[in-house]
Amino acid sequence: MKIKLACGTDNEVELTNKHFGSSKYFLIYELNLENKDLKFLEEIENSTLKEEKHGDIKKAKSISELLKNVFVLVAFKYGPNIKRIKKKFIPIISREKNIEKILNKVKHFSNEIKSEIEKEKGIDKEIIYIKK
Repeated sequence: MKIKLACGTDNEVELTNKHFGSSKYFLIYELNLENKDLKFLEEIENSTLKEEKHGDIKKAKSISELLKNVFVLVAFKYGPNIKRIKKKFIPIISREKNIEKILNKVKHFSNEIKSEIEKEKGIDKEIIYIKK
């Protein structure tokens, strides 16, 4: 099974210090959950709506639409919209900021990711925490 995942970044090297939805760019990768092959696909500029207020639902919907073919979001931190994000995406919170290093660690969570993908629609996904 191949899935897409997105890393939120401002500099293409590290995860952003801001909330995932405030990243300048999203780096999109394809991860084969069976053999753990990882391939870079594209960089998407974050063209989503600016928040009118903290935790703005319109912002969450805008991110969901931009990343509609992605299963997993990788971030250093999320804002209050994580409650909405968990309904559609599997959020990973990483204490490692270097994207290359964190993606190598994400591969080891293939079984957990697969299990979360298989949950019924509408059931919140669990947050996966990865330590440095």
